Amino acid sequence: MAAGWQVLGDVGPMQFGFAGVSALLGGALAWFQAAGPAAQPAARHPVPRELPRDIADFTGRESELARLGTLLREKGQVSGPLVAISGKGGLGKTTLAVHAAQRVAADFPDGQLFVNLRGYDATPAQPAEVLGTFLRSLGTDPRAIPDAQHDREQMLRTLTAGRRLLIVLDNANGPRQIRPLLPGGPGSAVVATSRTPLSSIEGAHPIVLDLLGPEESVALLGRVAGPNRVAEDSPEARRLAALCGHLPLALRIAGARLAERPDLSLTALSDRLADERHRLDQLEIGDLDVRSTFMISYRSLPADQQRAFRLLGLFPGADFAAWPLAALMDVPLRDAERLLDALVSAQLLDAVHADETGTVRHTFHDLLRALAREQPEPDADAAAGRLLGAYLALAAEAEDRFQPGELRKTGAHPRQEVDAGHRDELLRDPVMWFIAEQRNIVACVRFAHERRLWDAAWELTHIAAPFFEMLAAWDDWDAAVRLALDAARRAENRRAEAITLFDTGALHRDQGRRDQALAVYAQALAGYEETGDRHGMAAVLLVQGIIHRNRREWEVAARLLTDAAEQLESAGDRRLAAQALRSLAVVRCGQGRLDEALPLFRGALAEFRQLGDRRAEAYAWRGLAQAELDHGDLEAAARSFGNSLEGTRELRDRRGEARALQGLGRVESARGATAAALRRFTQARTIAEEAHDEVLAGELAVDIAAAEA
Repeated sequence: MAAGWQVLGDVGPMQFGFAGVSALLGGALAWFQAAGPAAQPAARHPVPRELPRDIADFTGRESELARLGTLLREKGQVSGPLVAISGKGGLGKTTLAVHAAQRVAADFPDGQLFVNLRGYDATPAQPAEVLGTFLRSLGTDPRAIPDAQHDREQMLRTLTAGRRLLIVLDNANGPRQIRPLLPGGPGSAVVATSRTPLSSIEGAHPIVLDLLGPEESVALLGRVAGPNRVAEDSPEARRLAALCGHLPLALRIAGARLAERPDLSLTALSDRLADERHRLDQLEIGDLDVRSTFMISYRSLPADQQRAFRLLGLFPGADFAAWPLAALMDVPLRDAERLLDALVSAQLLDAVHADETGTVRHTFHDLLRALAREQPEPDADAAAGRLLGAYLALAAEAEDRFQPGELRKTGAHPRQEVDAGHRDELLRDPVMWFIAEQRNIVACVRFAHERRLWDAAWELTHIAAPFFEMLAAWDDWDAAVRLALDAARRAENRRAEAITLFDTGALHRDQGRRDQALAVYAQALAGYEETGDRHGMAAVLLVQGIIHRNRREWEVAARLLTDAAEQLESAGDRRLAAQALRSLAVVRCGQGRLDEALPLFRGALAEFRQLGDRRAEAYAWRGLAQAELDHGDLEAAARSFGNSLEGTRELRDRRGEARALQGLGRVESARGATAAALRRFTQARTIAEEAHDEVLAGELAVDIAAAEA
């Protein structure tokens, strides 16, 4: 009996329980009976070999395999290594675990145990059930296995003590399912796989799987479909791999479909996958099915997380912060953040990076987005309206901070206010917020157009116009105004059409298409006249005057700008009235009437400063500087151009910065400092080329040629 109690340590029979003592003694008896008196030490225990068959076409994952091999062979620890492989469904976690286990199996002479924990099934494997299976695999007589889970855990630790075992726990739903199955001694190692992170298990070494790289994806496709199929059309193979989202399961299915159908070309399969609405239908063959794999994760979520997943499927952009989800669900921001964290943990979303405002952004894998969009959502229409309302509210606030004093044209789409504290944090730098959201804003305009939410489409475009203009985002601006103009016309909203035509004219003007701009401005003017919008009519006079000013048609420009300044002042638009005065000052410079230009510039500058419009102030400094340069006051011109440069750089206004650098170059050229002038001109030209500002680039070519002459 003394030897028997040594197995239990300090635990006496009354503490352990009769069933536990009987179980241990029965297990030990079964063990000795199986071994026999003449057995050698190596044959004392059964040696389970339970690893599934290795995958012959295993591809990639070299760094993960190397790390797994190093960790599993580590010795000298208090307990054996536990490697926790996590990642979304379809990434090949099980394949990697089995492949790695097969490679190191010889280092575990006492055997390998394997179990599918069915963590996301309707009835996951219970730890007590798995412990019973393991104990039988290790030679325990089934009659000697105790009923209580705690007793089974103790028996497992006893039987694995001193052994070199490798245990693979596949498809766990979390740490609670794994902890009871861990051996206690240092000789055994465990590999666990799960869709959720397992880093909370003490001593776990996490390996988080990501998608395959493009080359690995094509290689896997070729191994399954046949290398010749891929080699014959490698560009199409890369396209197919991208449409599979570089997800191993999807690639394996696509490859199997190609192998099964020699008549199915890579192009034909790619074209089928290109339609997101039916993409998941194409990614199933036999018992392999991407949709079913992902649905396991989705169905395991609580109701609020499922709703968040479905509503995020509506989001039209590539990535998003927490506040759009708050708008979609109509919940507080804190709840939205919690739900995003939960979806990331469930491997249904990825947290990708912090944007220009410091806000963490999230994104879907393409195939998961397709799954989210498949799920019926009764609140979809209302949620879409709230999302667009939130973008309108934030964009309008950003513009107010960027261009104070702007009299903006508004639509009827209801606003969805964002939490005030978070709004202030996001819009601390409104330009940075717009840069972070620029592509999403264009996507939201398209989204509004698709859903026939016409007011949201044209108004969001109108609000965003000053940012598009400053950032020289011509392609995005063009895409947005085309959709907005169509939305206004479909809604038969003459006022909205006139506003959008005005913005379209600004795009043409900034790209140097002056005749087109004047033609579109004339259409906008007709719309303003028809709807009785006197402010809009005055604004058209201003922009027409600016175009004639740029053409050096001084008299026409002076007349238009004088009328515009008076009418805008009468309409209460101090900002645009000051813009008209600044432009009129430029005209007076062109006419050689510098004594009239200087006070006009200074008056506009004072007005912009009072309004808090830093960008207009920076532009007014540049106009004043040019007048001072023309007047021959080089020192004053250098100071004013310097003020303009400082302001535009603070605002990250690259085109304004280039104009200020051009002015400083002209000052240096007037001083005879050719080398300094050329440095300024070259800096400005680089920015102009990056911004695709052909008008400025043309002017700088003339400046450089004159300086070098």
